[in-house]
Amino acid sequence: MARKASSSSPQTASIGARLRRLRKERRLTQSELARQIGIQQSDLSRMEKGEYRVSLDNLFKILNVFDVQVTDFFEGREARSTAPPQALTHQDMQTLHLLRQLSPQGRLEVQEYLEFKLRREQIERRVADHAREVEDVEEGS
Repeated sequence: MARKASSSSPQTASIGARLRRLRKERRLTQSELARQIGIQQSDLSRMEKGEYRVSLDNLFKILNVFDVQVTDFFEGREARSTAPPQALTHQDMQTLHLLRQLSPQGRLEVQEYLEFKLRREQIERRVADHAREVEDVEEGS
């Protein structure tokens, strides 16, 4: 849940502006991002404007969607994997063709599953990265 900022503090406004920039860079609408993290679009809008403080829970959810670490977010660095967009493959085109044949509800279900699967893989990558970092530290000791 978003908390109303008493008076839009510079920190709250700065966080909101960063969130907005990340969302736009990822070409997501407020509605799409809000749905992915389970909040109302109007609350996300107010967060981006600095009118509402972003809760830690929502911040972590947003950063997970963007695959950005908290420290990177506050230091202004981007996600580790900012590869240029790739052209659609034949398999991508086949998948899109199948998707277009589904009902709107079916499309929504597929999209929700893809978002779930992506979040899960991002978490698995972070766990693996962390395990490698711990291993590297232990080897250096």
